[in-house]
Amino acid sequence: MHLYFETDRLLVRQYMISDIGELFKIMSDIRVHTYTKDKNNPWDEQRTEEYIKYMINKDFKTLDCFHGAVIEKSANQLIGLCGLNPYRSCEPEIEFKIGVPYWNKGYATELGKQIIKESFATTDIKGIYGMAQPENIASRKVLVRIGMKYLGNQVFRNHEDSFYYIGNLK
Repeated sequence: MHLYFETDRLLVRQYMISDIGELFKIMSDIRVHTYTKDKNNPWDEQRTEEYIKYMINKDFKTLDCFHGAVIEKSANQLIGLCGLNPYRSCEPEIEFKIGVPYWNKGYATELGKQIIKESFATTDIKGIYGMAQPENIASRKVLVRIGMKYLGNQVFRNHEDSFYYIGNLK
């Protein structure tokens, strides 16, 4: 199992088959998908298993493109997922989904800041995009708190999103 990075309260590591049950609890909650393409299609156990097996098979080792399990260190509990998805060459899209019991604890901001810091320090990416539906005020605030600048709204994946960006200054 590969550890991607740690923060004071969280660690992000590769998935393990044993994560299926915990990730299913999070991703089957329709509230997690309120502002995503899956808003009317929460994950079932089969989709969760396929996702985890796919990510294990990808065996990501670098932070230029990865998906990992977010673990709350104090309870050794899986609380969500995060990663960088391919978007533009050397400019991925940041993603995180946190289980409802862990909302409003600053975890998304903590994750986002560390993803940016670690990926800029260890890869050749030029910048990172963030996208959120315009009505997703909580996610948009997180994108600003992690240092991203608002670029405006545009259609992405068949719906309007608010776009944010942070460049790598190294």
